[in-house]
Amino acid sequence: MKRYILQISMIAALAIGACGEKANSPEAKKAKLESLKKEIAKLQGEANLLEKELNSGADAALGKTVEVSTVSRGLFQSYIMIEGTADANESTIATPKVPGTVIRVMVQPGAQVSAGQVLAQLDNTAISQGKNELNQQLVFVTTLFEKQKRLWEKGVGTEVQYLSAKNQKEALEKSLKTLEAQIDMYNIKAPISGTLESVEAKVGQAVAPGMPLFRVVNMANIKIKADVAESHSKKIKAGDQIKIYFPDLKSEVTTQISFAAKYIDPLNRTFRVETKLPKVENLKPNMIAKLKIVDYENKSAISVNSNSVQSTESGSFVVVAKTVAGKNGAAQGFVAERRKVTIGKTSEGLTEIIEGLNEGDLVITAGYQELNDGQAISGEWMKGK
Repeated sequence: MKRYILQISMIAALAIGACGEKANSPEAKKAKLESLKKEIAKLQGEANLLEKELNSGADAALGKTVEVSTVSRGLFQSYIMIEGTADANESTIATPKVPGTVIRVMVQPGAQVSAGQVLAQLDNTAISQGKNELNQQLVFVTTLFEKQKRLWEKGVGTEVQYLSAKNQKEALEKSLKTLEAQIDMYNIKAPISGTLESVEAKVGQAVAPGMPLFRVVNMANIKIKADVAESHSKKIKAGDQIKIYFPDLKSEVTTQISFAAKYIDPLNRTFRVETKLPKVENLKPNMIAKLKIVDYENKSAISVNSNSVQSTESGSFVVVAKTVAGKNGAAQGFVAERRKVTIGKTSEGLTEIIEGLNEGDLVITAGYQELNDGQAISGEWMKGK
């Protein structure tokens, strides 16, 4: 029996020794490392999930971030938008009055000229010779008249002789003036004062009446003209305010309509409007202009960004930030509230609100999409509220 027990003890000791050797083996250590890594990954995942839930709860308590604009009263205008062109009140061409050949051009493009200034001369040789002959005849007839006058004053000769000499002299003087006027027609003159925009005349060129040889523009007197649809005839009249924008110059001026036609063109069903301009740098005739004519004005209007106004089958509404009061009556936070509104005119990104908003209301201008009534909101604008 003792021998049997001893054998069992020896077998147990060998088994325990074998197990200890197996636990300390590399395979056992690798298995244990993998098990620990899985446990760590599991714990890390649980920690991340818990952190996400905590952050989500904090954001929900703070509210969705939005931007707001405080409602106030001010000037609201709507416009009729049309296109017009710049036109010089004084813009014309200089043409010959008689046929001839250009012998002299006295100006260059861009020159400032005065009304009546000679721009070019035509060959007038033949008619000038006629003037020389008349001058010689006039000298002779004038001498005869003066002698006859002296004799008549001394009582010598007859009155008929005196009057005949006087008539001959005066007739030649009138003929000479007529000839000088004809000679002057060989000068091409500026019809108005202004700037020479083009010079088409060339020395040696044969010209005829009506040929446009020079263009003169008075840049100090430019107007804007446009054709307006007859549907606006009741809304537009002389004296109305108008804003004029020049796309090429990137400039805008404000002025008044100086003329509104009462005649409707039957071909295009429009009427003409014109407005005088103050001096605009670099403005040129025929330049395109965008006209904004005020057709409605409210000096004490409530208006909001048009993007903030949403429309449904039941009407229009905006989303405002509403104060939530705490137990003691102090402001505790803000929530979104859909406010039904009645809208008026819309112009340049703004919409007039007839009813539904008051001064001081906070209209949500960004982040209003998918907001529900009573949903908590926040933003930088809350500071100081």
